[in-house]
Amino acid sequence: MNETNSAAAQDVLQRAADEGRLPSLMDAYLLSCRLGDGEESGSSKKRERSFPNLAGFCRHLGCGVSSADRLRHSHPELYDRLCAILEDEALNASISPNLLSAYLKRRLGYAEAKEAAGVSTSCEQLRLVFEHDILEDGK
Repeated sequence: MNETNSAAAQDVLQRAADEGRLPSLMDAYLLSCRLGDGEESGSSKKRERSFPNLAGFCRHLGCGVSSADRLRHSHPELYDRLCAILEDEALNASISPNLLSAYLKRRLGYAEAKEAAGVSTSCEQLRLVFEHDILEDGK
């Protein structure tokens, strides 16, 4: 592969996002996963479904996962939509819970701590007073 083809492969996600083609490319990838990797439909070989995932989508397009990371910064809403599609596919797949958990944490960012909007992170003291505690001493 020459440098021109390499640069084109690296920018395939970015170009598809800019041109509005990324959702249709994801649909085509999901269809290929559902159809499986077997022989033609008339064959006696059973087709096995592939597990749709971010790395597989990148491979399908001929780019790497680093391209998806760049997409996360350039088109965050579109990247979030793609991750939502892949999350839904993963949750509905027949895979082990351990694999599902690892995939969601490592590839879709569920291991990252997310801070709730408007929540104070200071460590303030909390005092609970129960209605039956007449002296309000907590005992």
